[in-house]
Amino acid sequence: MMRTPLYGCLLLACILSTGNLLPISADPPADDLAKELERLPPVPAEKAGETFVLQHGFRLVQVAAEPLVSDPIDACFDADGRLYVAEMHGYPYSSEPRAQQPEPIGKKDACIVRRLVDTDDDGVFDSSTVFASGISWVTSVCCYRDGVFVLAPDTLYYFKDEDGDGRADVKEVIYTGFSRANVQGLANNLKWGLDHKIYGATGSNGAELVRDGEPLINLGRRDFRFDPRTLKLEPVAGAVQFGHSMDDWGHRFLCSNSDHIRQVVFPLRYLERNPSLSTSGAVRSIAREGGAAPVFRRSPAEPWRIVRTRRRANDPDFAKRLPPTELVPIGFFTSATGVTIYRGDAYPEEFHGNAFIGDVGGNLIHRKILTPNGAAFTAERADRDVEFATSTDTWFRPVNFVNAPDGTLYVLDMYRETIEHPVSIPEDIKAHVDLESGDDRGRIYRLEAPGFVRRKTPRLSQMQSVDLVAYLGSPNAWHRDTSHRLLWERQDKSVVPLLRAMLRGNEFPLARLHALWSLQGLGALDVDDYKAAFADSHAEIRAQAVQISERWAAQDPLLRREALQLVDDDAFAVRLQLAFSLGEWNTPDATSALLALSQTCGTHPDWRTAWLSSASSHARELLKTAVREESAANNPLMAEAARTLGLSGSEDEAREVIDAVLQQDVPMARQIAWIGALADGLALRGRPLIRVAASGQSNDLSGRLERFFSTVTEIAGNGELPEADRIRSVAVLTHAPLEVSFSTLRSLTSPAVPISLQSAAIQTLSRQGSDQGAELLLESFAQFSPGLQKQVIDELLKRKSWTTRLLGALETGDLKSVALPREQQDILLNHPDKEIQTEAKKLLGAAVSTDRVAIIARYREAIDRPADAARGETLFRKHCLACHQLGKDGHNVGPALASVKNKSPDDLLIAILDPNREAQANYLSYTAVTEEGKVLTGIIVAESNTAITLRQAEGKEDVILREQLEILKANGVSLMPVGFEKEFPPDDLNALIGFIKALPAPADPASTP
Repeated sequence: MMRTPLYGCLLLACILSTGNLLPISADPPADDLAKELERLPPVPAEKAGETFVLQHGFRLVQVAAEPLVSDPIDACFDADGRLYVAEMHGYPYSSEPRAQQPEPIGKKDACIVRRLVDTDDDGVFDSSTVFASGISWVTSVCCYRDGVFVLAPDTLYYFKDEDGDGRADVKEVIYTGFSRANVQGLANNLKWGLDHKIYGATGSNGAELVRDGEPLINLGRRDFRFDPRTLKLEPVAGAVQFGHSMDDWGHRFLCSNSDHIRQVVFPLRYLERNPSLSTSGAVRSIAREGGAAPVFRRSPAEPWRIVRTRRRANDPDFAKRLPPTELVPIGFFTSATGVTIYRGDAYPEEFHGNAFIGDVGGNLIHRKILTPNGAAFTAERADRDVEFATSTDTWFRPVNFVNAPDGTLYVLDMYRETIEHPVSIPEDIKAHVDLESGDDRGRIYRLEAPGFVRRKTPRLSQMQSVDLVAYLGSPNAWHRDTSHRLLWERQDKSVVPLLRAMLRGNEFPLARLHALWSLQGLGALDVDDYKAAFADSHAEIRAQAVQISERWAAQDPLLRREALQLVDDDAFAVRLQLAFSLGEWNTPDATSALLALSQTCGTHPDWRTAWLSSASSHARELLKTAVREESAANNPLMAEAARTLGLSGSEDEAREVIDAVLQQDVPMARQIAWIGALADGLALRGRPLIRVAASGQSNDLSGRLERFFSTVTEIAGNGELPEADRIRSVAVLTHAPLEVSFSTLRSLTSPAVPISLQSAAIQTLSRQGSDQGAELLLESFAQFSPGLQKQVIDELLKRKSWTTRLLGALETGDLKSVALPREQQDILLNHPDKEIQTEAKKLLGAAVSTDRVAIIARYREAIDRPADAARGETLFRKHCLACHQLGKDGHNVGPALASVKNKSPDDLLIAILDPNREAQANYLSYTAVTEEGKVLTGIIVAESNTAITLRQAEGKEDVILREQLEILKANGVSLMPVGFEKEFPPDDLNALIGFIKALPAPADPASTP
């Protein structure tokens, strides 16, 4: 019996979030539950050091502990080395009812910001003052002038002490609207950027920000930055969970609980220039071992975790209610937090630029080495089969890190008995667990390398600006960053000559970088400064000079001429930035430069993204040049430029290009590619090609377009021509009049036609959306091969009227329900149209058993037997490659295969047979309904101000403009369907699990271009 690949869709979306379940056994009698749930005691602060094991001779030295500090979750050093600490005492409850907490059981406004001072500068804090209080769920602090911004969702505050008593007497509300929906998805981690703006991680909750009653922006799946002087707010790429850091060059890194290191690869402002550009790679998981990689903890599992894990394996109804990002099993990353790049000067050189990540559930600190890989990095485990720091104390919760004035990392230990969302623990277990236990405890440690000798902390606030310039050359990032900030705050232009001298003559690249940005912040950059930066020996400085110059180069021909010398730069990073920046220049030389870059940058996907982001500003001139010049015409990206023009250009511009392409001596293959792509873009905006051509002043344009489609139809139907040419022609017939194309498309659905042409014809009929097309596909259904039948069903499900016809065929028996794979039945059973949903339940509702527990129990015996991994690979390739990659095969729809080896066979069994039990949020399906009635289902892989991108099986993507959206609805279920057992007997499932367990470690990612 045929089984479709989509049954394997998003298999690992559940696998990667379930964890290492312990052997399943029955719960003990209720009277014995209290004995089993024995609570593990805390370790006194003075004995905490005895619990740690660190690698490479490092040690953790306690610099503050209760009662001086408690519940530290974020911290920042001011210009004199005083430490402002965000203390989140309210965790995990709130004082107001919420969806996840119906009762107001939390402490009201219990959080504080504390100021710690080392009065004798011996490296240990000895003075503690409550700087600000009366706030709720504080998550971050960030120094500015003589005060601090404090992020405490739903509010961003600014606090300042004006009378010098160490307590804030100024409290200003900056923005409100950060969502409090989930205590573990709050906005967090404010960080200064090189550009003199403060960046924040929105977390997974989102935000609808308001200032003084005026709505600002809806962040959705985006982070934010703001200018602390003007308070201008902008969205930036991001929105993961808790953790946010930058390296020396300003690259941003994030993490979520089960994806421990991600990178913001592309600036959102560039990507949003081109609404047709899919931006799923703007934030990228970069761990070589996979996001939910294995960890090697030394602490025991808490008793409540053991009981809960056992309970989950036997209670799917409860597990289905759990937010999947809050599952905390043992053995791999489930609670990653606080990703931080080490940027100090107190460790050996090989540690510089490493990423340090806490896993609060595993009571450990993990270390990563970052290696450039295109526009991103690859992050690889630094310590083999061991963690950089572990503790036997289950209360040790390394939630965040801070680069300190002495060149070390400070570790913020929230020190709680339990870190878990209350919803994730059953009530009877929770009765034996105090989730607030430890809210009066907390520790801060200095991470010291062997032979560490601490230096006195400079009082930078008291220094002259000329001295601050010198500190821009420090190997210690805290010195550089703080001096950088103070110079910008002071706006002291007397240091401009010193900064220019540093930009040109300092041997330390990071000193030159800070000099460049400081000149920018003082408004002092001139053409000679840019020229010096464009010629710098370090590629990052050249690239950032291009970025900074964008605004002025658009107006200054001399500056543009200097920047354009970098078209042939040896460094990928420089050419990539230039490709992005050219989109900000509305000048002919920018068009020429884009064409020149296309000859030198190859086909790397990161380069393609940058080039296409700029093409929207230059599409018309790019295409007109391609008509005239053969070298430009051969550019493989030109068709995508045409699509961009159709989507974002004016109708006059579209007609101008259509006229140029059809009038000139352009080969037919190029006409088909460019006109077809332009028409695709127009269609996305609801502007049919034929109507656009007819609405111009020249009637001849419509005539030439008719002749064009006549030729295209001949090519599509000509069996003597190459198949690839015919397929391209069939796709263009989407935009031809139905009376011109339908006869040819009908002939191409014949079983005598190559399957690839049949598939192209099916897709074109679907895109045309006519009732004739639906009737033809249903009439011809029996003669299609199984793969084409699945495609036909997919297309029939995209329009309400077509879906109604599909249900009619099922009701009459012309189409059998067995022809619909399980995931397609799920789409019908969860259809946004209630009438369709009701009819589908009548026809299909009894197809799958809802008793997942019984089915899992029936299969459990099989996975204890030896597995045929070779047969498992065959099954995996047949059923799973539509959504998962295996080496170079398959499609990147579901999570990568990395870290699956760490899951127990029982985990895999539950994940496959009950995919909705603990599916990851990123892999839950959505349904979009457009204004024209098109219905699309998939996972959201990208979204911007203007568009969303849905990805389906086999990597198929649909970009939907927001202006065309009528409905966007989360279906609340994994894209992987329930019912895998229907055609998969226990021994086959055992073989599949055996193959997954035998997978080797992931291969090294693609090398740097």
